[in-house]
Amino acid sequence: MPESASLPVRRSRTTTRVRYPETDRMGVAHHTHYFTWFELGRTELMREAGCTYGGLEDDDGVFFPVIEARAVYKSPARYDEVVDIETRLVAAEGVRVRFEYAITRQGEGALLATGFTVHASCGRDGKPIRLSDELRGRLAGWEGGR
Repeated sequence: MPESASLPVRRSRTTTRVRYPETDRMGVAHHTHYFTWFELGRTELMREAGCTYGGLEDDDGVFFPVIEARAVYKSPARYDEVVDIETRLVAAEGVRVRFEYAITRQGEGALLATGFTVHASCGRDGKPIRLSDELRGRLAGWEGGR
């Protein structure tokens, strides 16, 4: 599908449990771990799309370093709680890919955090490369993607 075509939003949901080493003395998850959970969600979304990070790097020579990241904290996650990570692929244009995230407490659905990451598409040499239509199609789940 050509770059000018609108990208359908791809969604994925995964869960994780807040582990003891991710918390402070009060049993609250440290803010840095939300970015790890974002990565967990992003990795699962890409796996569901048939585009594992390892496959992209080894087979396609494409890497997605993070070039921008943001998290907004709404409510704390606590030790041993199960959290849902919803990840959405919302843009894949030029040399950039953007994912957005929502982390909620499982069971009650309380919103704990939202955020996004933006990634550059780079080759093995670290230089930016445009996303091919074929790769954009695979990420978005379009017909004709590998």
